[in-house]
Amino acid sequence: PMLSIPNQLEGAYLGQDVSLECNTEAYPTSINYWTTEQGGMIVSGDKYESVMVDNGYSKFMLLKIRSLTKNDFGTYQCIAKNSLGETTGIIKLDEIPIPVS
Repeated sequence: PMLSIPNQLEGAYLGQDVSLECNTEAYPTSINYWTTEQGGMIVSGDKYESVMVDNGYSKFMLLKIRSLTKNDFGTYQCIAKNSLGETTGIIKLDEIPIPVS
C-alpha cells in the first residue's frame, strides 16, 4: 500500500476539536485503521470519529478528535494493510499554548 499525509504535524488548543487526514492507495484493497502512540486501535465513539471515504483502490481517512485534553497530544498512526504488506503513516499532534492577553 502507498500512503500520503497532507500534514504530518498538526497543532491545536486544549478543548478544541481537531481532524487528522491520511490518503492511501492499495491493490489488492487494504484494511485501514488508526492507532494511538501506544499502538491501540482507535474506534469511533464519544471521543473519536473515524471516517473512511472509499474510492476503489484509494481511500481517504479522517480521524476527528473531540475536546482535546493533555492526554490527546502525541503521535497517531494511520495504517493500511493488505496481503502484500503494511504501510504506516505518522501524524504528530502538538499543543498550541493559548495566548494570554
